[in-house]
Amino acid sequence: MPYVMLFLSIPISVNKYGILIGAFFFGMAIDALGGSMGMHTAACVSVVYIKYHIDNYFLDENSMQLQGLSSIHEEYKGWQWYYVYVFSIALIHHLIFFTFDYFRWSALFTILWVSIASACVSVFFIQIFRILMGKR
Repeated sequence: MPYVMLFLSIPISVNKYGILIGAFFFGMAIDALGGSMGMHTAACVSVVYIKYHIDNYFLDENSMQLQGLSSIHEEYKGWQWYYVYVFSIALIHHLIFFTFDYFRWSALFTILWVSIASACVSVFFIQIFRILMGKR
């Protein structure tokens, strides 16, 4: 699910409620096309909500503006920090999605395994897309 990259490219200084509403409709569109009945909507809205709080806690908006950055890039704190950040956002998204997909305690380890594997693949595709799109 490489569309998580869309949520990573959201600028830090935007309206939180507007982004939450946008994530809701984006998730609803994916659910309507894929027939997954709200799983993408819940995952998208949750990730945008959690990302907002992660950004406020770990990032310095003034420092990023002085560096000319509006969203997270490798140049801000280094590539190690960037990939931990991207992996954690992707993992949160996949954990929420696959929890709703399996929705039983007997599948706990399956949910964890599939979420970690999917997050790794998503980070790989996000990097491929970033290379193809060029640095912005």
